[in-house]
Amino acid sequence: MRRPTPHHARLYRHGNIFSPHSGSMIIHAQRENGLAHRTMTLRPWQVQALRLFSSRWVVVALSAGLFSWGYFALQAARVPFLLTRLERMERDSRRLDSLQRTVTLLQGRYEQVQRMLVASTIKRKEAKRTPQFESQPPVITGLKTGSTEEAKKQPN
Repeated sequence: MRRPTPHHARLYRHGNIFSPHSGSMIIHAQRENGLAHRTMTLRPWQVQALRLFSSRWVVVALSAGLFSWGYFALQAARVPFLLTRLERMERDSRRLDSLQRTVTLLQGRYEQVQRMLVASTIKRKEAKRTPQFESQPPVITGLKTGSTEEAKKQPN
């Protein structure tokens, strides 16, 4: 078989169905049983548009765009839920601040009452003291009562 020359190369374009110089594309679709069929004719600009949209780069770019928009749509759907959660946390924060102020106030009152009670018990102890308690010798603790009596009974 003879190789096509550059002049005839334009006539033998068997592998590229999307060639811009091949003219219109006729698509014939027929059912297996032959009862239904359809014939479509695509103009050259429609063939080029089909070629563009079926290329890998366009498919990859559309997939990336769809993925990114899906991600942003998911994040946008979370916003109302996050806002309600934030409002609940702010309300809890205000309640905690109020409780903290109340606890601080009650702690101050408690310390004041404690100071008053301690002062009154010291005054009562000072008032109850009599001179006979001050003249008694200090009591030594830690000795057994039986051991001092046994020490007196033992001869030296």
